[in-house]
Amino acid sequence: GVVAVSVAKALAAAAAAFSTREVFAAFDGREVSMPAAALAAIAASGIAIAGLRIMERVLAERIGQHYAADLRLLLFDHVAHMPQRVLSRRSTGGLGLRFLGDMGAARAWVSLGIARLVSASIVLPAAVAVLLALDPAIGVAAAAPMALGIVLMLLIGARLGRLHRRIRSRRNDLATGVAERLAHAPVLRGMGRLRQERRMLRRRSDRLARAAVARARASAAMTAVPDMILGLSGAAILLTALATGAGVATAAGALAALGLAVQPMRELAGVADRHRAWLAARARCLDLLGAPRLEPGRAPTRRRRCMPVLQLRKVSIGPLRDLDATLAKGRRAALIGPNGAGKSTLLNLAAGLDRPDAGRVRVAGQDPVPVEDRAGGRQPLLIGARTPVLAGSLRRALTLGIAPRRDDGAVEAMAERFGLAPVIARLGGLDGRVSDGGRNLSAGELRRIALVRAALSTSRLLLLDEPDDALDGDAAALIATLFAATDAAVLMVTHDEAIAALADETWCLANGRLRIAEIPAAAA
Repeated sequence: GVVAVSVAKALAAAAAAFSTREVFAAFDGREVSMPAAALAAIAASGIAIAGLRIMERVLAERIGQHYAADLRLLLFDHVAHMPQRVLSRRSTGGLGLRFLGDMGAARAWVSLGIARLVSASIVLPAAVAVLLALDPAIGVAAAAPMALGIVLMLLIGARLGRLHRRIRSRRNDLATGVAERLAHAPVLRGMGRLRQERRMLRRRSDRLARAAVARARASAAMTAVPDMILGLSGAAILLTALATGAGVATAAGALAALGLAVQPMRELAGVADRHRAWLAARARCLDLLGAPRLEPGRAPTRRRRCMPVLQLRKVSIGPLRDLDATLAKGRRAALIGPNGAGKSTLLNLAAGLDRPDAGRVRVAGQDPVPVEDRAGGRQPLLIGARTPVLAGSLRRALTLGIAPRRDDGAVEAMAERFGLAPVIARLGGLDGRVSDGGRNLSAGELRRIALVRAALSTSRLLLLDEPDDALDGDAAALIATLFAATDAAVLMVTHDEAIAALADETWCLANGRLRIAEIPAAAA
């Protein structure tokens, strides 16, 4: 579509140039007659070019928006399949930049870069061809400054590449600093840290501003080149026309063709800038897409009766070495050990968020896989400090990732069992609004919401990372309520002895090894 529109623009430009020559030729005639056809052609060409530019811009923007949307989904899918330990090494600001700034560069390169490059590669040669058709000497004289201008823009474009990489680095630093501190700004104020944090933000903002000004200077120089070419080529056309005696009509037609050639020259200047911005963004996108990802596990083996829900066979990852363990349906295990022993790492393995360096992990007879690769809500459910709460209704917060869908009565009844009746009343029922990240809920209320999800889940395996975190003295009772509401196998990390006593067995991690012990029934 863009190619067709560009060809139509080139034809309209040619018609305007030749019609202009006919109009000026009429001034030399002894009998003055109105060149009505030529005048109508000039007017029609102007209207057509205006309409075609609008059409080209709309087509190009649609292409760019779809490309950016597809790329954004590709990146999101890749991030969702990245191992947790790999993802945790990437900055929040840098990841955010991939989905915002980089997608803007992608859209601009396709809609304002490639599309305009296609248009200019058709219209600009057509304009030169018209100049040569009007008068070969004039055409050569006008084309020489145009070629010089293109070379000059290429040289400036090389410098733009370095400036774009610098501005991206500065923007990434600033985005990371702001994202890290924004959520904690009131707490930082209470700590008396506002002055220091403001200085940090000011320094990073100043570095970004200096990089942006340098880029703007080079970009302005790039866009100024076509205006310089217009003057040089115009002077060359008039000088050649005077020297060769080409005549006023031919000179006027050539100037008209030159005016139409300047627009694609200006577009080429913007194309170079956007191409350099895209190259910098593309390198970072490829870096992210090159990160390891978790591929779907093997097809499930034929289920045997009494097959363990969780199986670890000679598993090694990070600090963990040669772990062997099984957890049967309905069994509850308390995972204990010192900080840094690898408890959360073990939960991530069971949840399919990481792969072991060696050994094998099986959940219900198959490899753990990303959530969307399992149907029916039977995948392992991980509840921890980073359990997502997305903006939306309270109903959505309570049932996120739960399948099959439960009716409102069952959801509300379960929420009340976990002490969320005041929250339901405060927010105005299940349709009440929960802010992004659950910012309008307390830490304890967020943890109770996570426990409701676990209770409503049909998962065979519940993975609880410090389920008592942020809960009050009712923590043990709430965990007991969860155990009564589900027959799933449970593996929970806890430092609370009362909660650990609710389990059937303890898994003790220390020095990279796992030791399993039964909890006597009397203790439980």
